[in-house]
Amino acid sequence: MEIISPENRFLEEGKSSELTACLQIIQETTVGDGHKYSEKTCRELARIIVCRTYASAIHELCHLVTGAVFSGSNDHRFEALFFTSGAARTGIFRAHFNAYQGSHPAVQISNKDITIDYADKPFSVTFPRMPLLSALMEFLMTSIGYGELDEALAPLFAKDLPTQKQVSNVANDVSKRIYTYLSDHLPPVQEQRKSQSFLRFVVERAREDLTAAAIDDKALIEYWTTHSNQITEDQSVDVKTYRSVFRMAAHLVRVLRYADEQYKMSGAASIGTDYETGEVDPSDLEAALAEIEDHLHPLEELAGIVEAGVKMVNKREMDILSEALHGDDVASALPKSILRNAVFGDAQAELIQALRQKKSPNLISHIKQLPNTDYQSRFADYKNMQIHIEQMLLATFYVLSQAGNPTSALVALALRADLDISDLAPEPDEPDWGDSNVISLRADNALGRFFDRIADDTTSELGQLAADARATYKGISRQGFSPSEINHEDIVDQFAIGANLLIILKKDLFRFLNQHTSPIDWGHQITVDTPVFQSQFMNLYGGTNG
Repeated sequence: MEIISPENRFLEEGKSSELTACLQIIQETTVGDGHKYSEKTCRELARIIVCRTYASAIHELCHLVTGAVFSGSNDHRFEALFFTSGAARTGIFRAHFNAYQGSHPAVQISNKDITIDYADKPFSVTFPRMPLLSALMEFLMTSIGYGELDEALAPLFAKDLPTQKQVSNVANDVSKRIYTYLSDHLPPVQEQRKSQSFLRFVVERAREDLTAAAIDDKALIEYWTTHSNQITEDQSVDVKTYRSVFRMAAHLVRVLRYADEQYKMSGAASIGTDYETGEVDPSDLEAALAEIEDHLHPLEELAGIVEAGVKMVNKREMDILSEALHGDDVASALPKSILRNAVFGDAQAELIQALRQKKSPNLISHIKQLPNTDYQSRFADYKNMQIHIEQMLLATFYVLSQAGNPTSALVALALRADLDISDLAPEPDEPDWGDSNVISLRADNALGRFFDRIADDTTSELGQLAADARATYKGISRQGFSPSEINHEDIVDQFAIGANLLIILKKDLFRFLNQHTSPIDWGHQITVDTPVFQSQFMNLYGGTNG
């Protein structure tokens, strides 16, 4: 069994397209007719940057710069070694330094390395290590910029050879600058380490390669119960709250499922450019991540509709939908976890709040009374949201049909899947609907008859739908739904956008309630889960860990 490689962590946790662009620039840098850096060097560079294990390499690089300044440089600078010496290969670096053999007494050059005899302590840099250090120099130039890097390295350009401690101080300064840069282009360090900890656990538990299928309800609850009260010595992995573990697992399911589908990654494929061996181009992976991250969830888009003045959902309704809907991939992989997050995630948040405000003098009694709700009550909320979405779609259909907006035809079919509208195109020169319920929104004549029937025929299925929609609309008193507001074109446009979002949410909620969660006996499940969570809450907050 292979533990998740550092290369694969890039897939789970790489974020910034700018960071990938920096790495890709280095991959594509050429000298003469060939690439300056080997594929192996580029993979290693990506690994140490994305995994934030660059400190040791930065330290070596600063010593290499010192060696270049005091031996191998006619102008007391370092650029010639890295940018004009040729391809970044071991033999090239060896030849470069050998050309300046004996130019400084403190720099000793052998067949395998250079050794700088500092006053306080010597330091050696091997020639095989120099290609990676050269690529790292290129990355620093591209990411934080030449001016900032030159400023940080300036103490190494003095007339006199620095001490090893002074070089270490410079290395620390460079590391801080790259840390600051990466803070905008990678997930927070703690979140990254949490994900790595969870993924290692999943792979070891499954005894197989990492795929989305390896992350399931059982893995998540086992990880939380075994790790939530085991904070590492450096405080880098703290997964005390069940909700934080659930959100992390849900994100990883989405990313891995995307990778499974798009790149056929049945296991731990490496990142690189050797396509014949199955390696995956980093830029492709970053594009996949960008697509996942940049694509707004329908709920986020719906929040934008509310902000624009059409209150299709209020805060409580949005909270309920956010609680239930995490996408089809997560719903199929983690159905129990979604409900556990809703019920026991809230219970833990309530417990933490009570502890902070010192409102729970009898902690043990408080924990034994948790949770304050159960799974069936949550399902009742979700089913009420099904009704609410249906009502909002009816009201939206009324607004759009009154405005003559073609989106109303799509809403009609979403509300009445068996609605027969085939007779709206009876003319031979118009589209033949047959038995299809799909309307071409370009068929102007058919749309005209669609709106005429809504207005004139109260006995047809479509007319009855229009009547229901009108009655529903009149019963709603919310921002954006008043007669004066729906006469504004911008408000109608928001209803049209919102209609498509409501249709998506209607389908997602239906699948969640009728496919992913229906096979589970939730009455039995709450009796199984309650003592597990109560026991863990007691471990976390009932003693010295509280």
